Amino acid sequence: MATRNKSQSQLIDLFLSIARELGIESDKDVAALAGVSVENVANWRSGVVQQLKPQKLAAVKRGLTARIEALRALAGEVSIDPDLGLVTLEIETGSGPSSLQRQLRDRIHYDYLGHRFLYFEPQGALAWENLIRAGYEQTTWLRGVEERAAEWLDPSRDSRGRTKGPIAAALGFCPKARVRGLDVISLGPGEGGKEVRLLHRLLDLEKEKNQSLPWLTLCLADVSIALLTRAARDTRKTLSERGAHHGTVMATCADFEEGPLSFLGRIPTTRLPKEDGLRLVLILGNVFGNVRDEETFLREKAFKILRQGDLLWLEVGVRPDAIETEPLFRLTDAAQEETAAEANRRLLLEGPYRRWEAARGRKPSNLEMRVFIREDDDSSRVPGSLNFCHDLVIKDEGRTVTMLYSRRYAIPGLTKWLEEQGLAVERIHEVKDTKGRPRVAHLLVRKT
Repeated sequence: MATRNKSQSQLIDLFLSIARELGIESDKDVAALAGVSVENVANWRSGVVQQLKPQKLAAVKRGLTARIEALRALAGEVSIDPDLGLVTLEIETGSGPSSLQRQLRDRIHYDYLGHRFLYFEPQGALAWENLIRAGYEQTTWLRGVEERAAEWLDPSRDSRGRTKGPIAAALGFCPKARVRGLDVISLGPGEGGKEVRLLHRLLDLEKEKNQSLPWLTLCLADVSIALLTRAARDTRKTLSERGAHHGTVMATCADFEEGPLSFLGRIPTTRLPKEDGLRLVLILGNVFGNVRDEETFLREKAFKILRQGDLLWLEVGVRPDAIETEPLFRLTDAAQEETAAEANRRLLLEGPYRRWEAARGRKPSNLEMRVFIREDDDSSRVPGSLNFCHDLVIKDEGRTVTMLYSRRYAIPGLTKWLEEQGLAVERIHEVKDTKGRPRVAHLLVRKT
């Protein structure tokens, strides 16, 4: 029996009008917002349904709240318009240049300083960019991220009808699931080239499925304002060029290894029910291999970000079968003639001490970079890993300062260790350099 067509109720009209103003117009997007079928939306528009059942009303409220929270985050920016010539950043207390300069002053006589002091100032950021450009095969590593993003965000089905891509599945692009919002949190993004490629694939996924995520937030956290500015500019430009008005970039100058992680209070998943949104944490470019202690970092920082079911994407250096084939091995022999890339690395390590000397009005010291291999000690606790420890030798004072840990991992040992920490390893993929040698591994892990 045909149902008589009724006029649309005022409350339904109000909901649909608000959704439209928030960029949610098609029946499919409205259905995704409310967690109902497209046929339900047609009935709302036609007036057949005059009111929402309690569970559907609760879903509508959650969906609208998620979109509004994303807009609140966006309100902290001047504009995502790259032509405006403005880049908005936030600075976490204790993580700005002056704070890090004071920390450097207080620790300069310690035996360990750490990687964050290398590039928080513009000169260090420039030396880091020069190092990346000078024979570092950055194009290969960028392509590796792009390929993994395409694979892990693949919404197609396997022979059992399951979504192939683990990130796509976690977002709800699978049968009988509701699509969730996404907070991507990148720790140490540098200039942001890898994040741009991930954004493109996320937006391709939305286009392929003809459905937008309820929200998409990219939270960039790094101590280098110079690098962070470029990353924020390029990622916002990507969203603007792709017309992704539901996307937000939050760039925060933050020390994610020792700082308070205050930026977490600004992302939508902090305020919304866990089932409404997913967190994907990125630690790319072997940043994980640079921290002072991996287990301490996981327990005190990463596990404050990751909730149960959230995903962590690690990119790490691979320990080669023959250690002599690792490019850093050359640096362990001080008699080798210095290449341009090695000179950039040395200048990067010397920079913080040179700038401290200049600020004190001291005569430049006689410095030397020394790289040596450490394994089976406190600096390389993950089974099978080794550490190319970068020391700065201050000859005038007869002492050394460790500036950088750069670890290489045996992937079976790292996998077992991660699982012991409460992280389920879902995907592993090694990337080879131009000589066909495995150099980098991507691991996608889930917090259990």
